[in-house]
Amino acid sequence: MPFSVMDIMMSGVNTAEREIGMAICILCSLSGAGSELLWPAVFKGLSSQVSGAVSSTPGFCKANRSMILLEFGCKEGVLSGMGNGDLVMDNSKQYMMPPPPHIETLLSNAVQFILSQVMSLSTILFETNGGSDTTGGSTRSSTSNSTSSYVAILIGQLRVLHLAYPSSALLSEAVDRMLQDCVNNLANIGSESSTHVVKYLTLSYAALSCGAAFTGDGKLMRLISTCHTVLGVELSLPPGIKKEAKQACRSIFQYARWGSLSLIVPKIVEEAEAHSAEVEDVYQTILDSARESVDATPIIALPPLFDCAIGAGRHIVKFDGQETPLLLSLQNIIETLFAVLEEETSSSNWTYMLNKMCQLIFSGKLLLDEYQLSHANDSRGPMPIMQAFEKLLHIGGTTKPHIYKTVVSQISVAWLGPEQPEGDVGLCAIPYREHIVDLLVWKECRWDENAGKEDSNEKWDVLPEATDNSSITRGFVLSFLSNLPSLGDISDVVLKELIYFVIRKLIDIVGTKPDRAKAFITGSEEYARTTRAWQALCLLSRFVTEDIAEDVAAKVFLAMSFNLHGPLRYFIEVFTIQCTRKHPSIFGNMYIQEVSRTDPSLQHVSSLMIIGGNMTVGRYSSDFFNSSTDPKIKDVLCGVLPWLSSTQGFSRAIAQLLCHKLIPLVVDVNDNAYSGSEVKDDAVLCSVYSFLENNPDMSRLRKKQQLFFDTYDVDSVCSLEGLLSIPVDEGEEANPMHMVDAIKDCLTEVYKEAHNEDAPIWKQMEDLLLEADVVKQPDASNDVTGDVQNETELVNFQRKILPIDALDLGLKSFQEQKLFNAAGKKKQHLIVCASLVDKVPNLAGLARTCEIFSARTLVMPNLLVKKQDDFKSISASANDWIDMEECKEDDLLSWLYKKRSEGYSIVGLEQTASSKCLTKMEFPEKTVLLLGKEKEGIPIEFLSAVDQCIEIPQLGIIRSLNVHVSGAISIWEYTKQMMQKKKIS
Repeated sequence: MPFSVMDIMMSGVNTAEREIGMAICILCSLSGAGSELLWPAVFKGLSSQVSGAVSSTPGFCKANRSMILLEFGCKEGVLSGMGNGDLVMDNSKQYMMPPPPHIETLLSNAVQFILSQVMSLSTILFETNGGSDTTGGSTRSSTSNSTSSYVAILIGQLRVLHLAYPSSALLSEAVDRMLQDCVNNLANIGSESSTHVVKYLTLSYAALSCGAAFTGDGKLMRLISTCHTVLGVELSLPPGIKKEAKQACRSIFQYARWGSLSLIVPKIVEEAEAHSAEVEDVYQTILDSARESVDATPIIALPPLFDCAIGAGRHIVKFDGQETPLLLSLQNIIETLFAVLEEETSSSNWTYMLNKMCQLIFSGKLLLDEYQLSHANDSRGPMPIMQAFEKLLHIGGTTKPHIYKTVVSQISVAWLGPEQPEGDVGLCAIPYREHIVDLLVWKECRWDENAGKEDSNEKWDVLPEATDNSSITRGFVLSFLSNLPSLGDISDVVLKELIYFVIRKLIDIVGTKPDRAKAFITGSEEYARTTRAWQALCLLSRFVTEDIAEDVAAKVFLAMSFNLHGPLRYFIEVFTIQCTRKHPSIFGNMYIQEVSRTDPSLQHVSSLMIIGGNMTVGRYSSDFFNSSTDPKIKDVLCGVLPWLSSTQGFSRAIAQLLCHKLIPLVVDVNDNAYSGSEVKDDAVLCSVYSFLENNPDMSRLRKKQQLFFDTYDVDSVCSLEGLLSIPVDEGEEANPMHMVDAIKDCLTEVYKEAHNEDAPIWKQMEDLLLEADVVKQPDASNDVTGDVQNETELVNFQRKILPIDALDLGLKSFQEQKLFNAAGKKKQHLIVCASLVDKVPNLAGLARTCEIFSARTLVMPNLLVKKQDDFKSISASANDWIDMEECKEDDLLSWLYKKRSEGYSIVGLEQTASSKCLTKMEFPEKTVLLLGKEKEGIPIEFLSAVDQCIEIPQLGIIRSLNVHVSGAISIWEYTKQMMQKKKIS
């Protein structure tokens, strides 16, 4: 492969050459004899000194390829030390022996070859005369970046040699001497010698990359002087140079400058044991220069520039008492770092910079200083760290959750403050309290693959392993709150200005009543915010003191009366139980008022019963009642007793449990309540207790319920582990099993246990015959309407009063039940596709129609709508008996073609030029009925997948029917045809 001087200069290093050299070295290392294979080739090009001036001569090409083999051979570990992959140690003195003379000679030639290329670059660039073209241009271009990349390759080769041969005396002496010479030349050079400026600056970077160092006394001052020298040199380009060459020169200049400084700054940090004005001055100068140079710095040099700013910033914030005020220094540091972040385009570099920046500015010490100097001060001075935090969150937006995770993971630890007495923990989080509330209810978007290469499944040590990806950011905030000291140890300032504020804000969020008294839609933003707010309140329940308990109790019991889904009620109940344990007087009195009401909804009563069960018969009864004579006992019994006649089985069941526990505490149940013909006042309560005590069903139910309350552990739920380990639903929100569901299952079990032998012999025989009839059909799928004997039988399926015997639901598994309708008849091979229907009433009506006519599946755009109350009321529980499948409009076309491949015919309900009248359409047995949008109908892109369009004949002037009505008419026509086919057969 021939080399071209200008191709190298203007397009960068020949990538193919380097890839081939790397592949050769890997193959040689795999052979087991890598050094024996590679050394001859390396010596062939570098056995003698070769001019490093970039050219296309055979000698340069051979030396360059030998250099590539030496570089990758060292990286693979087969070319180092004595040439056999080992570094020889002098056992007597315990230091590494220098390489043998012939290797030293080769290394010297290699270093000279690299350095001569570096020195020739500026000369070649300045000689690319462009006549009168003196136009400027962008400070960063592909040409300048390629040239910088070429310099970076050369510097990288020097670093590889330094790491592979650290004991080379010639290499060490050469780079030390070169650094001294270059720094001296830079200090004395004139602005007119632009060629030499680029050359000496690049050679300085090369020497520092190879470990060059200053020796002797005054090392710190020499490092500081070198920094000022590197920062002070300027590049003044002569006229007549081509635009591309100008950009390349500026690019190399900035790359070498910031590369050199990135290696000098850590050395200053090592030497500067104490703060001094000279050290602070050089770091402030670095920050100022870095911010001004960002635009002119090539992409490849942004990481070292950033490292310089980080190193300088770290030193400035490390020492107290600097001449420049801390907040002003922080402002300078943060502005510089953001300037670099805004220019960086590499995802990996950007992430590295973000992490380093967060580690620097989000420290407990700095946040505490900012709080004391600004927030705690009445003047409310500048808060650069908070501004940086807000800016980073703004950059993260709603599509880059990895930025939120990185930022919040760092600052949530810093909010705890530096290591100090426990009473001040959390003080520096007070200025961020509004952000803390927002983050507690914030929901991360689903992972955006284009946002970066970060792993969306990255595990965080401070969070439980089961934490869902959508809760990682708020998990860090919850972790911060869980690490705050307990009451008595936490400072009053933190408690009142931070914790009380957060609790009140969260209470306001959960106190928002759903519109029109309907429950929040599962998966909606309101539902997510409310769920997360209640979870955060559960964690903060330990901080509810008497100062705020009354206000909190009033709002919590108000929220309990709202129409809410089970998961939300679960967290309300847990929070209320915790607060009632801490404040039995305040929350207990309000509980008695609520349970004594005559107008609560069934949901409200359910929550009250669960709370009452935990505080009365559960493990927390001792927290609620002070003694057996506690006056609250009678008040609770008076409130609960009427619910023994509730129409809701769940509330009635718990009321029985509570009354059984409370009645003996109010009256003597062992005393004879009847005295001759006179009935004592306590007779009523004794009679109720006697029935609850002796009735077998009541006893069986009580034992099962008692087990639930004995194991109900709200303390574990209110921990970080407990909250973040709860399984999530389709909308990625916590979905715990509500106690209502658990006790409903319990009631079902008790009923079955009590009646498992009550069925008459004829019913048991009928069940066995029906089961045998199902088994006898070997290919039921080919006879969709085999169980539909006649039209009268079909109509009987829909009678409002259905013999309970016909509901043979216990014979089949859940999956088998879904193949049959409520009357035990097999469903038809009709799939109704409503993916284009967006109104909930229409979807609910279609669900009801599909169940009535035994359709196989209803396809909807979003399955979450079936949880909405209006859907449930219109569908009349049809969603419990039909299969529902989700297919969004974007996926509809591929879904239709898939069904065609499965043997279904696609029939579209749409008025087109080729549509058939519904009465003349002969439906195939396996049919997908595609319904259109309410006004637009079926979009044209889906008509290509339709086998036949049908239309309903109209006699009026209105253009079309409601989509639900049209679908119902078509479904009935399909069913009627299937019934007629069955009669004929």
